[in-house]
Amino acid sequence: MKTYQITELARHFGLSRSTLLYYDRIGLLHPNARTDADYRIYTHEDFGRLERICFYRNAGLCLEDITDILDCNTDDCSILEKRLREIGQEITALKAQQQLIAGVLKTVAAGYEASGLDRKLWISLQKACGLDDSALKQWHTEFERRSPGGHHTFLLNLGLSEKEAIQVRMLTRNVEVNTLKMNYFYELFEELPRQGPGCRDATLRALKLLKNLPPRPEVLDIGCGNGLQTQILAQELKTSIIAIDNHRPILNNLNKASEKKGLAIKTFECSMFNMPFERERFDLLWSEGSIFIIGLDRGIKEFRNYLKPGGYLAFTEMCLFVKDPPSEVRTFFNNVYPDICYTDDICKKASDNGYQVLEYFNLPENAWWDDYYTPMLERIRMLRVKNAGIPEAEAVYSEAEFEAGIYRRYSKSYGYTFFVLQKELT
Repeated sequence: MKTYQITELARHFGLSRSTLLYYDRIGLLHPNARTDADYRIYTHEDFGRLERICFYRNAGLCLEDITDILDCNTDDCSILEKRLREIGQEITALKAQQQLIAGVLKTVAAGYEASGLDRKLWISLQKACGLDDSALKQWHTEFERRSPGGHHTFLLNLGLSEKEAIQVRMLTRNVEVNTLKMNYFYELFEELPRQGPGCRDATLRALKLLKNLPPRPEVLDIGCGNGLQTQILAQELKTSIIAIDNHRPILNNLNKASEKKGLAIKTFECSMFNMPFERERFDLLWSEGSIFIIGLDRGIKEFRNYLKPGGYLAFTEMCLFVKDPPSEVRTFFNNVYPDICYTDDICKKASDNGYQVLEYFNLPENAWWDDYYTPMLERIRMLRVKNAGIPEAEAVYSEAEFEAGIYRRYSKSYGYTFFVLQKELT
């Protein structure tokens, strides 16, 4: 009788090994035997059971219902009839959403100002068409995945400020609760040493790759945050640094720090979507942890316009490190950053847009903890006392803690990668 090891069985059904381990853990599919070395062995009967599991999963049944059917705890016909009714309801809801989206696209084509589409009308339209919070989040997620720039413009034309628009894209993608959550989001993050992973050693390592900078290069730090890396650039390059961000409080923090240290840093509150600088002005563009805001594809392409021939672009971007990350990691990024890439994909994007990839390297784990997650978690403990009983605040804290927990468990599967590119001369 043919038997299967776990990897072989998973591959046959297009599943991950972790999925079968999960099925074993919840009692849905146990291996029939184990080898002397304690490896799982699946039999022909196990193969048939998994075949039925996949069939019912493709039909949209939950694992609990599938367990009941396979273990004869309930009538499969009643469960399938229930699922058929649910599909009918979902089709009705999807048709309503389809009509809404088609109407929005027509509005976009006609021009926002003429249509009178604003935040209040958008919210009333979504409710009239049956879009609940979950459906709206999926709508925004898909818009963000397909066109980050278009999504950003759409949100701005609803009357959101740029900060609110980025908050929708980064945090909740829900227009109704965005304003309150944004306040608690900024309260948490603006006082942190960094607004994302990074460390001094990584910044210095990237700087050492820049071999042909002029004595006093023109440098722009895009999305600088509190500017720990900006200060390093000013100290090491002995030149004036222009630093931009769209949140004035963190620029004020950078101004105080640079004044105290006597550093030549000029800050501007402006958007990376519409930077007020002439073409080919800069020898170096720096963007630690911020290029994703404009979208990786758009950032690589448009930032190039501001570089002199032979100029450098240095940025960090979230990347997957393994080809088959755990299912929890996949689910997490499907919700928060569905466009996450592998390093090879990003190198190809760079080459296709007229850059030479000088080097890339992964940030060490301490870059996540020392100036980012550790002070963030400590600040959450403090703010929970101050903002006790406020649902919007608790939602921000829970999401941040969940993100830190994912990284703690799966830091070998993903992280930030530092890319150093040079604009080709021709």
